[in-house]
Amino acid sequence: MNRVLRLNKISRVTFARCYSTKGSGSPGNQSANHSARSQKASNFGPTDTINSAHIESLSKYYPPHLLKAIAATESVITPEMKANPTRSSDNFMLPYADDLAEFDPLYDYPQGEWVDKHRPQQPIPQRAPKDLREQEDIMSSRSSMAINLTNLEKSTGLRKEFLAKLSVKTLLTKRVVNMEASGKKRRIFALVIVGDGNGHVGIGQGKSRDYASAVKNAHWEAAKSIVYIPRFKNRTIYGSVSLKKGSVHLHLNSARPGSGLRVNHIIYEICKIAGIKDLVGNVFGSRNKMNVAKTAIQALSSGQAVIEDIAASRGKQIVDVTSTYLNF
Repeated sequence: MNRVLRLNKISRVTFARCYSTKGSGSPGNQSANHSARSQKASNFGPTDTINSAHIESLSKYYPPHLLKAIAATESVITPEMKANPTRSSDNFMLPYADDLAEFDPLYDYPQGEWVDKHRPQQPIPQRAPKDLREQEDIMSSRSSMAINLTNLEKSTGLRKEFLAKLSVKTLLTKRVVNMEASGKKRRIFALVIVGDGNGHVGIGQGKSRDYASAVKNAHWEAAKSIVYIPRFKNRTIYGSVSLKKGSVHLHLNSARPGSGLRVNHIIYEICKIAGIKDLVGNVFGSRNKMNVAKTAIQALSSGQAVIEDIAASRGKQIVDVTSTYLNF
């Protein structure tokens, strides 16, 4: 208790010394004390070499005790130091040697009270001339299922002329139901393949509330996943291909000219759009349309033993290998 009273007494004494001076009760005395402090702050002693006009300009923004510190710091800088500046070895220095004390017409605001600092000072970069008109977006067709070829070109890197010539075939459409937090959401599922008839094939799937949007989304995904299928003499595959993926077991064989496509109806559509004319094959196990289509494209694109690889592995010419392994 005595300790608390002692602290309170000390606090009262300190408060009284700070806010009670001799003759400081009247406003006249307060103004006199203020002018005396200002006169005392203007007397900088050893820093009298500093320009008085500079000190007066700084006094608008800094209190007297900071003015004295600023003047003392500026008095240490000699003209030789200003003439021959040296870069500091401090790790926190900026990575460029610009003089931030000078006005930069590009990155700094112009000097003047009329400047509106709410607007950006730097010029907005222009990638194209102002008088140049942007090209209109090119659509794949005039139907509601058409896709924007201009945006697809930016996404895939393929040319618009190539994308416009792709044939589109819808393999599967069905209704699906997704269980979400708000309840059951009914959607349309579409499975689409695209190809140019010259060995390039892509497969994609999409969902939407209506049929046209679902096919459009699947068409977009198919164009983004185009792969190349090697063909022997641009009509059939190289040798035989077998692939098991999931519950789908696929076996495909090359055929002689004029044999036609004697395969599953899903593989038939893939071969037609890829440019394969002669092929024989069987599908064992599951015949799910989506799984069969994906397995067939994977087998045709990456499961073949290309004649160039066979010749290189056996150290022979392509002509010699053709007569032995591809005699049809």
